[in-house]
Amino acid sequence: MNDRNSATVLLTGATSGIGAAAARLLAGSVRRLIVHGPEPASEVRPLLDELRSAGRAEIGYASADFDRLDDVVALAEHVAETSDRVDVLVNNAGRPGAPRRRRSHDGYEATLQTNYLAAVLLTERLLPLVPETGRVVHVASATHLSATFELDDPQLRRDYEPTAAYARSKLALVAHAARQAAHLRPGIVSVHPGIVSTALLHAMFAVEGEPASRGGANVVAAALRPGLPSGAYLDERRVAEPARQVRDATFREELHRLTMTLLGPWLDGRR
Repeated sequence: MNDRNSATVLLTGATSGIGAAAARLLAGSVRRLIVHGPEPASEVRPLLDELRSAGRAEIGYASADFDRLDDVVALAEHVAETSDRVDVLVNNAGRPGAPRRRRSHDGYEATLQTNYLAAVLLTERLLPLVPETGRVVHVASATHLSATFELDDPQLRRDYEPTAAYARSKLALVAHAARQAAHLRPGIVSVHPGIVSTALLHAMFAVEGEPASRGGANVVAAALRPGLPSGAYLDERRVAEPARQVRDATFREELHRLTMTLLGPWLDGRR
């Protein structure tokens, strides 16, 4: 991205936690900021008013429930109707692994859908609006380093565990960024924002975490910092080595084929 002062940024999962912290920072440094959340606009009016008074950015809001992939398509269509470009897409929306395995509205394991499939679908739908100088950011997690993605059981029917469901959804995001770097203009990166005190963290882990402002700043750095290599995995602000499975080119291609199959009805216009 050449000039953040003229940039349009779409930030998903922006109404709480790391996303809201990132939105507060972006509101003071970009031209237009579109924030997304699952709530109707009336429920997040105080945040939107705060963002509008925090800086120079024009603030827009779009509601979508990522438990429904039709909502992701509608979000992409709304952005396309109201914007001629998206310089930075930040896929931050996420959910913790549910205590028990749960299927989304579309029949997929819910953590995989919200954290991974929805992000990939939104990215694919919006790519025509992202210039070659733009960037896509997947907000991932260092938990992916302990995960394994079993390609023959993407829905976790055999062995479900909440933290494992979360970690492997983030592994898929990191692998998607690494795979797309060889095939995609603009650049794309994934970022571990830190161990941050959010409702999502506390739903799964008995740790305190850093303030949300730190995680938000790390996400904004991934979005706006010049010179990041496409496909990089950032541990906060440091380029780091991702999980071994991510580094396996065969796995990345097989995951990509599986993902395109799962998302097929929402990519080819049948939905």
